[in-house]
Amino acid sequence: MPSPFEPRGEDEPSHLVLVNAAGEHSLWPAFAAVPAGWDATGPAAAHRACLARLARADRHPSPETPSGATT
Repeated sequence: MPSPFEPRGEDEPSHLVLVNAAGEHSLWPAFAAVPAGWDATGPAAAHRACLARLARADRHPSPETPSGATT
């Protein structure tokens, strides 16, 4: 049985990019409920498109500092 976290069809909107309050991003399967503390950054998209979103997010980190972190 294939893993639900693996891409299905190349263009199928199968994943989401999530972000939390600390500005951390995550790739998430679109069929699964978004966990508490996380928000989708946009609509479901193809696996490859979501990876591109993650790459852009890594190049432009959030200016927010995680709770409890010192700078």
